Amino acid sequence: MSRFSHRHETTHLLAAAQRWKETCLLHDGSLFSDKTLWNLDNLEELDRRFTQNPVEGGDSFVHKLSLQLADTTPEAIQLMAELNWILLLFSSNIKPDTKRRMIKEIWELSGEQFPEQATGLDDASLGGVGSTGTGFNTHRWRELVFLIDLLRAFKTLPVDQQQLQLKDPWAFAGWMATVRRDGIRQLPHILNYLLFPDSFEYISVSLDKEKILEAFEGLSKYRLRQLSETEVDQALLTLRQRLEQEHGTEVDFYDSPWLEQWRPTPGTWLMAWNPKHWPWKSYQDDRLKIASGENVTLPWRTASTQLREGDTFYLVRVGQEPRGLIARGNIASAPYEDDHYDAERAANGETARFVDITLTDLRDPGADDYISMTDLQASTTDDQNWAPQGSGIEIKSLSTKLIGKLWEKLKPVKVTTAKAESPKQQAIQIARPVNTIFYGPPGTGKTYHLQKHLMPRYESEAKKAPTGEWLEEQLTNTAWWEAIALALADLGGKATVNDLLIHPYFKAKARVQGRPNSPNLRATCWGALQIHTVLESTTVKYAEEKRQPPLIFDKQPGGHWVLTGDWEEAGEGLREKLAQLRQGPASDDARIKRHLTVTFHQSYSYEDFVEGIRPQTTEDGGISYEVRDGLFKAFCQRASQDPHQRYALFIDEINRGNISRIFGELITLIEADKRAWWDEEGQLVEGVELVLPYSSQRFGVPKNLDIYATMNTADRSIALMDAALRRRFHFQELMPEPKRIPGSQGDGYIPDGEGGLLNLRALLEAINLRLRYLLHRDQTFGHAYFTEVKDLEALRRVMVYDIIPMLAEYFYDDWRQIRRVLADEGADVEQQLIIADTLDPARLFPGNDDLLPERPDYRVKSPDEISADAIRKIYESLEGEA
Repeated sequence: MSRFSHRHETTHLLAAAQRWKETCLLHDGSLFSDKTLWNLDNLEELDRRFTQNPVEGGDSFVHKLSLQLADTTPEAIQLMAELNWILLLFSSNIKPDTKRRMIKEIWELSGEQFPEQATGLDDASLGGVGSTGTGFNTHRWRELVFLIDLLRAFKTLPVDQQQLQLKDPWAFAGWMATVRRDGIRQLPHILNYLLFPDSFEYISVSLDKEKILEAFEGLSKYRLRQLSETEVDQALLTLRQRLEQEHGTEVDFYDSPWLEQWRPTPGTWLMAWNPKHWPWKSYQDDRLKIASGENVTLPWRTASTQLREGDTFYLVRVGQEPRGLIARGNIASAPYEDDHYDAERAANGETARFVDITLTDLRDPGADDYISMTDLQASTTDDQNWAPQGSGIEIKSLSTKLIGKLWEKLKPVKVTTAKAESPKQQAIQIARPVNTIFYGPPGTGKTYHLQKHLMPRYESEAKKAPTGEWLEEQLTNTAWWEAIALALADLGGKATVNDLLIHPYFKAKARVQGRPNSPNLRATCWGALQIHTVLESTTVKYAEEKRQPPLIFDKQPGGHWVLTGDWEEAGEGLREKLAQLRQGPASDDARIKRHLTVTFHQSYSYEDFVEGIRPQTTEDGGISYEVRDGLFKAFCQRASQDPHQRYALFIDEINRGNISRIFGELITLIEADKRAWWDEEGQLVEGVELVLPYSSQRFGVPKNLDIYATMNTADRSIALMDAALRRRFHFQELMPEPKRIPGSQGDGYIPDGEGGLLNLRALLEAINLRLRYLLHRDQTFGHAYFTEVKDLEALRRVMVYDIIPMLAEYFYDDWRQIRRVLADEGADVEQQLIIADTLDPARLFPGNDDLLPERPDYRVKSPDEISADAIRKIYESLEGEA
């Protein structure tokens, strides 16, 4: 009979439903108290307060319900709690604790404590029987509206008709079908089952019922569309009775062997690996990579042509101990022919059949849990062959269920923190990079989020950092000539170029630039020295007109460079810097920053970001042109030399730049699965490198570099972002959060200067609601505009100097629309922020016979002219309209 479920014990649930039927539907009683709750008066009140009074927004269901039922009688609120009990009773995908908590929270909105002795709230009663899916939860309020409408219609029937309806399942189902519904609802199916479990299936989706009849009875989709809901349910009952009689067992259409007949599932296949025949050289690397969260796709030989993309596979190790299932994943391609895996046979023109497999779990039987051959053979009941001669045999349905359950019990593969055995494993252990764009309207705290929450992750205390890293931090923002002057001063004011090239300051500066091994470092050093050589030098032939201040260097005969000229004056700050570098970190607050911030704009280019051609001074004073690294390339090279630390690039206003022009070919390299890593010899171990067009160097974006960016959707919609960039970034929306506005005391209010209060949160919500209607949700204001406002004077300045200019930008100076947003239209002049006068052409152009129209002339009041009431009316007018 229909009461049977292979997953859930339904006895207590159905008993609770029958108690509801007798107590509430037939006798107007209560599930949890001795009151009379299920009557027409309470239902009519809920219709007025709930159905006819919708509340939108992102708050919780119970919170919105509290707003709707604020002026409702306690009995009607308690009925709402019991309505939610019957609404949630069927759902097995909602936990009993969640159901209990919600029911009690709603009941206590009435001002009364929930009855301690209430029945029908135990786990057995609330465990559910069928999954209602996420759609049911999302549209729960619609189901509740239907339930209220249904019960109002039922309670208007004469008592004798109510009793007759609840005795005849088909009469009740037919009558319920006449009650108005908003869209496709699951609740009618649920109520039919709860009230008449011997006649209706515990199936809450019409499509599933139709698929069952299509598969078992051969009914066409056309014929099924001609059947009413009641006729479909009657056909299902007839089918159930026939199957149970034929097979001598209870039928659950969501259990094997019935489920597979109407809901075909992807096939499950057994692939085999014999270490004797094929040495899997990347086995440990692949295992480590998968345990780190990545997937690995490999070609695998198969004897079958029936494998389909999306099917599941398990991999069995055969041939030598330990034997058993060591991996699982998905089939990633249809079978195809390719060169034979044996090189000699491939050379003779032989081919083999392969299929691509994506491994999502790979285990080492010597170190990880796996399913041994002994366990497989001991548990199998359908004669499944677990040691095939070839790959690609289908696993039978019972065995599929068996190994699925066994696999879920295996402990996860642990990623070892021990020293990696190879550069490849070192690369795998580096966490996958983050590519995230924070987007939303202005003032939603995007930049603040970067500065306060993300940047500190890429910083460390200077005192605990290695000396070399601290030096890099100190020299990040110095020019080359400054770094060279510091090194020269540290060497006593006299040194050769060779001495400078090996000095720690010069080397640290080279690392900051990502050029520790660049062949151009000597030329860089010579160029900086010559450009800043004193004019009276007799040893440096560099053109005087090309020299730039400060002029502090000179070269002595013999090749030694010295500090001279303007050094005493121009070098004062550098001498202080030198003392700091010699001393080391002097403050406990000093930080090492492994992040770089850039701001994109319309003229920002590939040459600024990646690399470009720049003029360079030669040793003999001439000019040559060399490829100069851009900020991103230099930062990538710096990060690649420090593999045990994570680095971050922060891009502000990413949507203001020409993305294709700035990133160029790097748009491919920033993808998480394309990130590169190198061994100590500079050989690529993982990822992708490309040849850069200017330098012809091979370049990759290191795996330990994270990229974050911000974009204001008010400037440019996210929909217009470069599609290539969108595919490579995770987008995280930051929207206005009025509740984060503290006001003067933490509650969002500030004094109005007249003994009253102004509600900043309500002000922002009102402005944004109007903007969402007139424009778009992206063109609203963030809470950051008001977070620092503590008094009326500050609020006036924000309105005049921040909010109104942005509104003018949003509406292209359509001041009538702006006045609508500020509720100035129709308000007294004293309560307006923007005054509208009229320009009279007769007065402006006396004697002009042309019939010129009058035009409005708008003026924004100064902050001192704006009253508290002028601001208050912006949100109070909205409350009045509501």
